[in-house]
Amino acid sequence: MKKISLIVMSCIIACGLLANHGIVKGGEMSPKVEDTVSIDKKITDSQWLSNNSYTLEVDTAGEGSVVNVVAYFCKGDTCEYWIYENEWKVNGKDTVKTLDVSTQVRLVVNDSTSKGYKMSYTFLDVKADSVGDDFRDKMMAMIAERTAKSVIGTTINFETDEYGRITKITNLSQIKKQAKALFKASMKDIAAMPIMKIGNQANTDEVVEGYLEELKLLFAFHGSQYAVGEHHEHEDATKDSYANDTYTNASLEKNGNYTISCEVVSVIPKETVKEVMGGLMGAITEGLKGKKTEDGKDHDGNIKDLDDEFKKEIDKAVDQDAQTSEYLSVTCFEDGWPNSVLKQNKTVMAGRGKLKQKLIEACRFAQREK
Repeated sequence: MKKISLIVMSCIIACGLLANHGIVKGGEMSPKVEDTVSIDKKITDSQWLSNNSYTLEVDTAGEGSVVNVVAYFCKGDTCEYWIYENEWKVNGKDTVKTLDVSTQVRLVVNDSTSKGYKMSYTFLDVKADSVGDDFRDKMMAMIAERTAKSVIGTTINFETDEYGRITKITNLSQIKKQAKALFKASMKDIAAMPIMKIGNQANTDEVVEGYLEELKLLFAFHGSQYAVGEHHEHEDATKDSYANDTYTNASLEKNGNYTISCEVVSVIPKETVKEVMGGLMGAITEGLKGKKTEDGKDHDGNIKDLDDEFKKEIDKAVDQDAQTSEYLSVTCFEDGWPNSVLKQNKTVMAGRGKLKQKLIEACRFAQREK
């Protein structure tokens, strides 16, 4: 019985971890776990966002009532950032850090015109610490460090419109080729290890997205206009998504700096969680069919008993809905230069799950061209 309980607890953790990667699926009539409403969609669909960059009107008359996220950059502007990436395992009120990676990048304005900006984003340095106690955590830290170090010196060239919204990655094909080559090279010596089986599932687009993720976060809200204050929106569950609440907040400081934050909280019904776990348990028992025990007996006669025990343990372990939370906050200087970014993803099922955090902070700003 104790062993079954441990298996069920492991599956709860697995459900929580896989939910972040869009692998776990709900029942036929339920949304998939990856269909929890993303914060990117919420930002795009926000009622405070102008969907047409050419019709966005910068409100100067109503100062203090709205926040206009607009870039006022100059050719030669240079800003360096440190990106701190951390992950924790969550077990009730206890958290254990499993990943700690820091990456230094540089943003440069190469050209400025009335139509927008031509900019570059270069990876300068990376530092990683193995903070987890178990083998998997140490391996993941090593993989993260090797992959990150392989991109040092890489430059992404991109363009924005006049408001600072990214419109084009101008050397995307080159980045794709480099990403694929570097990824294969960094994984080659550990690809045969069991923990690296997931690496075989990665494709070039996913690797490239890893290159671009923090760059996109820095400019996530540019080209948008938000009403100052806190705003809340609730959406009931549909056949395509779970029930969710969106909390948006815009604040303006006296010195002109401003902060935009958005959090999307989705609720996954416990019935769906049980169904997912039941599927995982079913896969375990299915794998026993036709196989012999250590004393030469068939497993088949025990499978029904195992199924019943699994169901009892799942009912006991999952007594509440699961919850996912995605949070993004961006603080900008008055000229639209990003000062700091905080992004958090949290998935908790039956008190267990995973917390991922990315913190981006400006560390040096170079004198702009006069």
